[in-house]
Amino acid sequence: MVEHAHLGQEFAPLQAPQLENPYPFYARARREEPVFFSEALQAWIVTRYDDVRAVVGQPDIFSNKDTLRPVVQFTPETFQELSKGFGFLPVITNTDGEEHMRFRTPLNQAFLPARMRAMESDIRTVANRLIDGFYKDGKAEIISQFTGPLPQEIILRLFDVPLTQLAQYKQWCDDIKALTMSPLTPERQLECARSFVAFQHAVAGLVEERKHSSKDDVISCLANVHHNPAKPLSVPEIVNTAMGTILAGHDTTTSLLGTALYILLGTPHLWQTLCKHPENIPNAIEEVLRFDSSVHLFFRTALREVTIGGVTIPEGAFLLVSYASANHDETQFKDAEKFDLHRSPNHHIAFGYGTHFCVGAPLARLVSRIALESLVQRLPHPRLKADQNIYHIPQLAFHGLARLEIEWDVTQ
Repeated sequence: MVEHAHLGQEFAPLQAPQLENPYPFYARARREEPVFFSEALQAWIVTRYDDVRAVVGQPDIFSNKDTLRPVVQFTPETFQELSKGFGFLPVITNTDGEEHMRFRTPLNQAFLPARMRAMESDIRTVANRLIDGFYKDGKAEIISQFTGPLPQEIILRLFDVPLTQLAQYKQWCDDIKALTMSPLTPERQLECARSFVAFQHAVAGLVEERKHSSKDDVISCLANVHHNPAKPLSVPEIVNTAMGTILAGHDTTTSLLGTALYILLGTPHLWQTLCKHPENIPNAIEEVLRFDSSVHLFFRTALREVTIGGVTIPEGAFLLVSYASANHDETQFKDAEKFDLHRSPNHHIAFGYGTHFCVGAPLARLVSRIALESLVQRLPHPRLKADQNIYHIPQLAFHGLARLEIEWDVTQ
């Protein structure tokens, strides 16, 4: 291992070229130093499929308690601003065991697959309405005009939030992601902290409203469905859980769809295959999830000294498990660097693994399928606009394109 100790110094997931394409680096890491230490992030990076599964599948050894750890130190002014809200509280993402189930049980009820399937007609209506808004233009910046608004509107419907507030909620979500996942100037930190507090107070208002008139929405589930009736979720816990669910519930799907269109339109025969055989769209979505997942890295904390991948991890140390690298592991996926529309089996871990498997996975798959079906049916000969600047948003955990311009033939 010693001769490859420089990998930790070379690991730069927030900078080009790794931000845009980390897979050559990860392939090298899996060969040379599958578990290495990043001084910059003060974390051990885990890159092989079996090791990643071992970490995320054992929360009693590798805790989720620091999963939402910010990538930079907050300024005193940022902390002062955050103190005006409820602060950062444990939620479903950064708890384990029984405490994790307090949050997961009501969310499982809110995101039952049957409830998601009942939304199919509404999702299709929203998708077609959005396409109607730009179809005659023959071009679109597809992320801001379609892959973003579609899952945003669907998640806000699940929370029974007025759609007139969609733009405001999007801004709050973008600012919260930046606050915890991106290196920011002190001024930008403070700005994002103000958004965090405003978002908390807005959701707290919804919680108060639902106390008096419970509805069939996610907040009502959080307030009324209990894993342990003797320990219901508090209002601050409901607020922070709702915020996290709204954020993750649309942002990862936006990234998934943007990546899917970039891959499928960038290799035209793939899109043509889906046009002829739309029944392959679910397979295409699973391969996009494997090939370039929306969540690349997630923190874990070692609760005791432990060996993973032949490396001794000290008690209390942070780990960053790389779902992106694991999903390209040659020992698990044949021709892992090839996008295979018909890959089977495809045991990717883009939605996590074990007790923390993504609650919203059925909704993400449903919205993505309907979105691609709608675009396949409606857009004649879509293609990527030539000579555009394609780049990813610099965030540690999430991985998504900032913009994607496409064109198509407009028919009368």
